[in-house]
Amino acid sequence: MSLRCTIVPLAIAGGAMSICSWLSALTTAAPSARGDDPWADQIVAYDAGLGAAPGYADASTTLGHPERFTGEGVFPGAVTAFNSAFGTDEIVSIGEGGMLEVRFDTPVLDDSDNPYGIDLLIFGNALFVFDGAGVGNPAGLFADPASIEVSADGLMWFNVPGVFADDLFPTEGYLDLTDPFATAPGLVESDFTRPVDPALSLDDFAGLTYAQVLSRYRGSGGGAGVDLASVGLPAISHVRITVPADAGFNAEIDAFADVAPRMPGDADLDGIINVTDLLLLLSGWGVPSPGSPPVDMNGDGIVNVSDLLILLANWS
Repeated sequence: MSLRCTIVPLAIAGGAMSICSWLSALTTAAPSARGDDPWADQIVAYDAGLGAAPGYADASTTLGHPERFTGEGVFPGAVTAFNSAFGTDEIVSIGEGGMLEVRFDTPVLDDSDNPYGIDLLIFGNALFVFDGAGVGNPAGLFADPASIEVSADGLMWFNVPGVFADDLFPTEGYLDLTDPFATAPGLVESDFTRPVDPALSLDDFAGLTYAQVLSRYRGSGGGAGVDLASVGLPAISHVRITVPADAGFNAEIDAFADVAPRMPGDADLDGIINVTDLLLLLSGWGVPSPGSPPVDMNGDGIVNVSDLLILLANWS
């Protein structure tokens, strides 16, 4: 059983809810810089496999943007890194030996202007373990990492190394909440087309407060980040999520997003290149530390005069 629903938050609050099938019975974005919506457009294939969560078999829930608010009419709550989406109309479950394949009408490009070099985001319902003071020490994560494959044509597939769906980084719907279990939506939405720095690991969240986690996300809505350079493809249109036949778990998927490229030199991703970006770049000079702003403009792993020249050439 891997469907998180809101089991952990309810248990911490002293609640008695613990069966996702019971919840199942009760529950029935940012524009792309390329001009098209950034979400997956078509379900090509879906096989629930064995052990998929009952009631979570509508693959079309993965089309469109990720969820920001979940549990309407049951246990309403903002989707945060500690409180994942759980509605049957919000996520689909993939059991052992199962798979989900989606297609983008507009290809996802390996774009050097994408923050941190990330081109594709995949949202699941993983969540951080919250101990009342921080994420935990060491950090805990409820996740069921499923394999990611990508393809340009749906015929030749490439396995994405080192990145898994329904894993880091849990979905975060808002930027202005102070309670990770808030029962009302926030007013400032996160950016579902902006990645979290992939250099961050689970250990980098150990002992952090919710506010500190949001700071590490830097305005992102989370999601597992895929760099197409890792598979050597300039563009893809198909994404496939699979769970091995002997995995011992099932994974849940919410949505897919094409990352929005930033203006070259834009370190704070506000659409303007000015002194703020210059100061961020200078403060990150050398090898970027995990979680730092995306100041490595050319993606070569070091911040130096080459990146400075890119920034100055695009000064607003």
